[in-house]
Order: sequence, then C-alpha cells, then structure tokens
Amino acid sequence: MASKPPAVASKERPILLRAHRIVNVGGGDYAFTDLRKTDLGGVQNRQFRFFTPVRRDRMRLPTSLPEFAGLRHVANLSDSPVTVAAELGGHWSEHNLAAITHVAACNFRCSYCYVDYRHLAGRDAFVTNADGVVDEFLALRHTAQAAGQQLSLLRVSGGEPLLAPSLVIEIYRALAARGLLGSVVLKVESNLSALPYAWHQSALRLSVAEREELRRVKVHTTLHHPPGSGDWPAIRDGIALALELGFDLFPAVGAIDWTAEQLDMSYHELARISPGLPRRLAVRPFHLDYPALADRRRLPRPAESEAPSMVWEKILRRHADVGYLDEPRHLVPLT
Repeated sequence: MASKPPAVASKERPILLRAHRIVNVGGGDYAFTDLRKTDLGGVQNRQFRFFTPVRRDRMRLPTSLPEFAGLRHVANLSDSPVTVAAELGGHWSEHNLAAITHVAACNFRCSYCYVDYRHLAGRDAFVTNADGVVDEFLALRHTAQAAGQQLSLLRVSGGEPLLAPSLVIEIYRALAARGLLGSVVLKVESNLSALPYAWHQSALRLSVAEREELRRVKVHTTLHHPPGSGDWPAIRDGIALALELGFDLFPAVGAIDWTAEQLDMSYHELARISPGLPRRLAVRPFHLDYPALADRRRLPRPAESEAPSMVWEKILRRHADVGYLDEPRHLVPLT
C-alpha cells in the first residue's frame, strides 16, 4: 500500500478540523448525537429516529413519478422510497419509512438546518461503532415488523456523515456481512465539502471491486453553496471524489436564493464531472416548515412560473434537450 500523502490540515478551516475530530473518536468508534436530547421528531432511542419520507400533507412527494409530476415545481422532491424500491423491489409505498441516525458534528452552519446548532458541534454526543449502529437498526426493524411496518431504509445524517467516510463504509460492510443488502438500503445525507479532507485523513483504500460495491450506497447531497462561492471548490471536489469512490450520487439544490446564472453555472460544473449529474439534480422549492427553523429563515415563496425548477427546466432543455425530472433520477446513468 502506498504511503499516505502529508497532512494538509493547515489549509483547512478550523470548523472543519474541529468537526472532524469530534466525529472520528478513534479505534473504530464515532460520535453521534443522542437523539433523546434533541427536539427532533420520531425519536425511538438515542441512536435512531423514524421518518416518513413521502407525506402529502408536508408536500414531500416523489414528483418524478407521473402521478405527482404536476406538482414538481411546488412540492419538495422526496424520492428515497422510489430509489429503494428500484433496488429491493416492490412498490415505493412499501419503503416509506426510514430510520435516521445523526453524527455529532458538521463543518457548515446552514441557516435552514433543522438540527439545533449545538448538535452540529458535538454537544449531547455518545460514542459507538458501525456494528453498534447496525445492531440498533435491526432491533428497530424487528419492532417495526411486529407492528406491521417494513423498515428497509437506513439513513446516516448529521451533522455531516462524510466527515467519517470510514463509518459509512463500515456500516455498509456490516450490512453485507449479515446478509442484509437484499432487504436494506443505506442512504447518506452529505454536503460533500468535507469528504476530500476526511478521505485524505482516512487509512481506508478501496479496490476496484469494492468501489463497484459502493454503487449500492445512495449519497444524497444538498449543494449548499453555488458555483463561484468560496465553498464551491470543496463541494465540487467532494462530488468528484464521491463518484470516484463509487457512491451512487443524487445532488439537490434548495435553490430559492440561487440566480439563473448560478444555476446555469452549476449545469456546466456538474456536466464536467459526470454527464448524468445535471439530469439527476433536484431543484427543490425548499418550502420546509419545521419549528426549529422558524427563527432562522425567511425564504420567499415564488409563483410557480418563477420557481427555480422552472428556471432549471429551461436550462436543461437549452443544454441537453431534456426536461426537469422527465424520468426518475435513479434511472439516469452517471456516465
């Protein structure tokens, strides 16, 4: 194995270095937020909370499907159950339950984050390893099945999970070792900006076969900062590295405050990384109504004709002669 390049910590922002230290405890252990000490909904125990991805009353819908296509410019795309059904079989509604765990730190402080800031900085944390996460998930799965619910989606959120890419890979390996990949999908929610630094610090190296296996890990990334911003180079490099490592990548933008020029720049930036990425991009209205956000954001609600997704539709048709969400994102090849 080649020796690791010298550390580049001096080039990184202090918040990234601190968040990385918080999450990566060492010895195969990682820090997670104790969900019993949060205001998040659906808390089942310190490790996990339940979440229903598709909810009509919250306007979270799989709007790439024909039955919901008319709402794609006003509803928030929620396509995890569709993606899981494509992987495991069955109808998407059979996979409309997720168990979410939250790592204990993040390198961003986005104004619209529904996690309280103290839980993005390691407060109220506990320590466990990948096997512990899978053990807790399986216990919850048994409880859900006893109640007549199917639990097939394990989501790792945060905080920023890819502060610890080894955690994600170890959870995937633990699922594989227990023969669960035929009934469970692993999804990761990440801003991707921390991945280049975290991977550089990691001792993990993947074979070609292992990278092929990681195609089964779904990484949903919100691009929190547009091209041209100070944070964009790290996000762009994180996107490229995530694809190089083999992750199945689904980008998204909460684009209320993105200009048409920034969206057009994002098309070209994503297309340079991978031809399929622009067609996989979800441009969401981001009309989320969580109590925790009430004092942090005041996003306007544009008319449908002015919605960012309408701007994105025009950009896609101009550059690629396709419409926005003409087909479900998981059917769009990345290369």
